[in-house]
Amino acid sequence: MPQLCVSADTRVAMLIRSGLREDLRKRWRSNLVSGCNQCMGAWGTGIFQDDTACDIRDGYRDYLGEGLSGPEATARILKELGAGSLADPHEAGVVWMALAAVQWKHGRLEDETKKRALSVIESGTDLERWRGNSKGLLKRKSALEKLRVQITSPQPPSRKVPRRILCESRWREGDLFGYRLLDGRLVLFNVVGHHTDKGGKYPICHLLDWIGEELPRRDVIQSLEVKPSRPDNRHSIKQIMLVGLKQKSARRLIEVDVRVTTERQKIPSSVVHFKHLDKFLKDWFLIG
Repeated sequence: MPQLCVSADTRVAMLIRSGLREDLRKRWRSNLVSGCNQCMGAWGTGIFQDDTACDIRDGYRDYLGEGLSGPEATARILKELGAGSLADPHEAGVVWMALAAVQWKHGRLEDETKKRALSVIESGTDLERWRGNSKGLLKRKSALEKLRVQITSPQPPSRKVPRRILCESRWREGDLFGYRLLDGRLVLFNVVGHHTDKGGKYPICHLLDWIGEELPRRDVIQSLEVKPSRPDNRHSIKQIMLVGLKQKSARRLIEVDVRVTTERQKIPSSVVHFKHLDKFLKDWFLIG
């Protein structure tokens, strides 16, 4: 049986956002004019709609969870970024504002970080890279003003940050498992790969084109094709990354003593939390 994933739903939400990041970045950049050639790490105007800012936020939280103090976590982040990031005026602004936002949220805003973030906001240097996009510029100004108000207001009390517990899938590539729907029928998933990041290891699966009360014969399983998603929806779904496995969902899983090796496609996977799996299958595959 797979090990239960006991990390918080907030971690799952972070994973889903990161899984969508590349698609959002492509859409965002397609709307940028050439004048915004310094926005290469961003996919939006928000403080954390930026690769570097997200890495800083996640890393800071992880270091607090490992028992480091706020200043120790900050020092570790800055060391990892290196002098090059702080020497670049655009990158440095992202760094100090992201640090200020995440420190404030955890009740650990440091005076030096606050000073540097306010200096970035007040100087307008961060806005220079948005000059070629009038709509983006206005939204970025609004985001910076919200951050300024936030970090100059009383911060929440400092609380202990729990250590991140990694999720781990013990399914191997080629493994199959059954999932019992709410109506009692079974569907089958074939594990075709894994996604690994700081949160752990998650199975990437194909939904097989079968549904029934009991598991089919071995020869039937081995001949099953991948079930296509409904053709009238927004886009097609071919690979599913399953996250958030907990005890309640695990009771509905059935191990299948058959292995089918299928090559994972080099395409984005749709991230689905186990607690939403039934609705997802109904909405996208008309199952249930």
